[in-house]
Amino acid sequence: MDAKRPALPLVLTANDLLSGYTVYHDGARWMAKLGDALAACDPEAGDKLNAIGLAELARGAIVDPYLAGVAIGVDGALTPRHFRDAYRLSGPTITFAGPAFVPGEQ
Repeated sequence: MDAKRPALPLVLTANDLLSGYTVYHDGARWMAKLGDALAACDPEAGDKLNAIGLAELARGAIVDPYLAGVAIGVDGALTPRHFRDAYRLSGPTITFAGPAFVPGEQ
């Protein structure tokens, strides 16, 4: 999952299998907001997030897990460092015909 790991700090992100929404891991569960994610600031914490992503992928809860680089502002706010991750904040690029779904509130 992390052949080319970005520079620290990192967050674990994926897409929710049922909704397609981008989700972020807070160390215990998937959340809908980047600001709720656990940021790994050292290699060991990054390894733990990577292991969580692989386990969640095997469980079938999410697809395409990866570690994404973020910047941490002076106020603690997380900001994506890559265009792809900034774009993913806007939600799925297709229309979902099912009922409203909010990741983390299952």
